[in-house]
Amino acid sequence: MTTTVTFRTQKDSDTDFLRRLFATVLDATLGLGAWPERERECLLRLQYDARERDWRERHPPGQLDIIEADGVPAGRIRLSQPGDDGSCRVVDLAVAPEFRRRGLATAALMRHRGALRLSVARTNLPGQRIYTRLGFTPYGGDELDLHLHRPPLRS
Repeated sequence: MTTTVTFRTQKDSDTDFLRRLFATVLDATLGLGAWPERERECLLRLQYDARERDWRERHPPGQLDIIEADGVPAGRIRLSQPGDDGSCRVVDLAVAPEFRRRGLATAALMRHRGALRLSVARTNLPGQRIYTRLGFTPYGGDELDLHLHRPPLRS
């Protein structure tokens, strides 16, 4: 079965979807499923709001898109404005678990033809495999993250 992948500009009305998407990532990272619902929701709301505020301040958005699979919101890609070197930073690329392994992340990254930079957790081996397959190469990092770069794609 082929999935039709489309992109649209993120809107204020996407906030509930984005909070749910963020929760799936944080749940997997911190095991929040065992937390009492009230505390879990409070933490997720605070973390989501803090992350969004931080990203707005540190990485002025160049592109904020919702990734749709067959017309249903399935993920998000957030790119920064181009830096001094002309490359954009992939600030956020997230796909909901039920839509993974359908090529959505690949489509989102290949849609942008210019140079890209991103950081990926050293523990995120599936992500590293995707990025390597798409032409990203390491240029540095720290104990937690690997920094990757992809040159502009040829036409």
